[in-house]
Parts: sequence; C-alpha cells; structure tokens
Amino acid sequence: MSATNNLNQLYSLKLLGLDFYFNEMIKLYESKKFPKVLLLNGNKGIGKFTLTMHFINYIFSKDEIFAYNLDDKVINVNSLFYNLLSNKTTQDVIFIQAAENKNIKIDDIRSLKSTLAGSSLSNNPRFIIIDEVELLNANSVNALLKTLEEPSKNNFFILINNQQEDLIKTISSRCLKSNIFLNSFLCGKVINYLMKDRKIENLIDTNDNLSPGLFVRYNEIYKNYKIKKNDSMFIKLKTLIMGYKNEKDKSLISLAYFLIDHSFFNKIRNNTNEIDFLLNTKSSIIRTINDFVKFNLNINSVLELIRIKLNNV
Repeated sequence: MSATNNLNQLYSLKLLGLDFYFNEMIKLYESKKFPKVLLLNGNKGIGKFTLTMHFINYIFSKDEIFAYNLDDKVINVNSLFYNLLSNKTTQDVIFIQAAENKNIKIDDIRSLKSTLAGSSLSNNPRFIIIDEVELLNANSVNALLKTLEEPSKNNFFILINNQQEDLIKTISSRCLKSNIFLNSFLCGKVINYLMKDRKIENLIDTNDNLSPGLFVRYNEIYKNYKIKKNDSMFIKLKTLIMGYKNEKDKSLISLAYFLIDHSFFNKIRNNTNEIDFLLNTKSSIIRTINDFVKFNLNINSVLELIRIKLNNV
C-alpha cells in the first residue's frame, strides 16, 4: 500500500521497520512531553518522512470512526484527516520542502512565520514539518532560528535531516534529536514489501546497502532512462551524467556514485593485488564527476576521461 502526498512524495501506508521510533513519539506526545522541535536524523530513504506521516495521521485521526490502525501500523485512507491532508485543506499541518535540487528559501520561512501568527483550527496542535532541513541556506537558517525561539503553545516542529550536509549547530542545539536507523535485514524486508506492494521490478544491479527509498528511486531512474543491468559501466555513467546535464537531478549523480562503489568493491574483492590502483582509480572517477557537477565542466571531456580510466581497470 502506498500513497502520494501533497508534496509529491511516495510513502507507505503501512509502517515498516520503524515501530520503535513511532511508539516513542506517541509516548512523548501523549505524556505531554513532545518537544517543541524534534530532529529526525538518518540516511536518505530509510523512512523518516513516512514515520512522520504515520505519527501525524495517528494524532489527528485517533478520535475518528476510521482511525489509524495502531495494531497493524496502517493509515486509514477513509479517515477525514487523511483526506484533508492529501487535499491540502488542513490548517493543522504545514509542510516546507526544498524545491527540486534547490535550497529552502528564506521566503518559505517568512511565509511560515506569517502563518504561525494565526491560530490553528479549534486550537488543535499544529505540526510544522520541514523536510531536507539540511538544505536550508544561511538566510533561511537565521530566519528559522528566530521562529523557533518565539514562544508558542501548540506549534511543534519536526525537522527531517538526511545527513547529506552538516546541519547548522545552532539549529541542532535547539532540538531533541532522534537518530533513525534501519539495519540491513530490515532494509531488505522493507524493500521486499515495497517490491510486492508496488509491483516494482528490480532493475538495478544490487540492493545491497540501499535504503528502501533509494531502492525505489534508483529503479525509477533505470526505468525512465532505459538503463539495463548488462550495460557497461561506462554506458550507465554516461547516461546518468548526460541526464544530470539536462535535468540537474542530484539523484542521478547519487546513483552514479553508488554504481561506482558497487563495481569497484567487486573488482577489489577479485583483485586483491591491485587494491591501491583500484582505489585510486575509483577516487579519480568520483572526483571527475564531482568536479563536473561543481564547475559545470565540458561533458564530452569528462566522459572521455571516465572512459579512459574505466578502460584501464
């Protein structure tokens, strides 16, 4: 079971592997000890946003006929709150997220501050969910800090940090931090569930060391860009780099790095006498791609350099 929320993100209607964190959030809330600012730390794609959505749906639908199914950890799609949330018609939950491949802007925080100046519906608690908080720019950070410091009774912030960037210490110091983790067994279990539930064909080379969210995203990329498992490493990287050149989608570069890591791990395992050479080659290819992204280098020169390096291993 899956759903598309109003931020165009996919999340599972069934909570998988994160029951402990969910139960702890409920305990804090029902004991009236829920922090004004909760920071969820964890690798991208392990389910932090899904965890948040389940918590929110539980809080606001528990008194409905079609309440959240607490035993099975399933969101009830017939609940009034779920439908209000999906249709962007609830005043009790505010989402802030970076536009695709961009930072969260100060205008987003200013707009939030204006909204918070008003009261929530029927004096209900109001949750402000900031996804990819690591993408706040410097001006946004300063504006958010002022907002966090302002006294409020019913406003609760849930900040989701994918650990892609160092989170500003001044924000981190104002939060109760919860580190979200899924071990490899649970990741595999969630991936298998998602494959069955969403009828996903596993198109990528391996799901080792992949979070469920990245597994879904990388399979989408393989499908959309017509990448095949038996394509050469150079063809795969060329497709991803050219795709990034046109779309500026960072997940394409993330997938390129993942494929390089996986490929060179296997090469090193099978060629233990050439470890230093293989590690240096791997680092050089990643550095070339990173420079391409950072400095907008000529794509033909970059691809030719990668081709030469791959031909030498």
